[in-house]
Amino acid sequence: MAFGSRQWECKNCGRKHTSDRKQCVECGYAVLKPVDQEARVDRLSNTLFALVPAILSLLTMGLLAWVLFF
Repeated sequence: MAFGSRQWECKNCGRKHTSDRKQCVECGYAVLKPVDQEARVDRLSNTLFALVPAILSLLTMGLLAWVLFF
């Protein structure tokens, strides 16, 4: 990301941290690496794109039911 990562992962134990501390809380290891947020955004966008047809079909069925009822 352009602004830098807000989440850090310990290279020793793999625990993720959201603070700016440069030391792992669990194991005390001093080297943390930034977590790649692009994979998380890709997974979220894929989920949203998968839900769009379902939402549109529900809205269409609701609209048809409303038109046929009245």
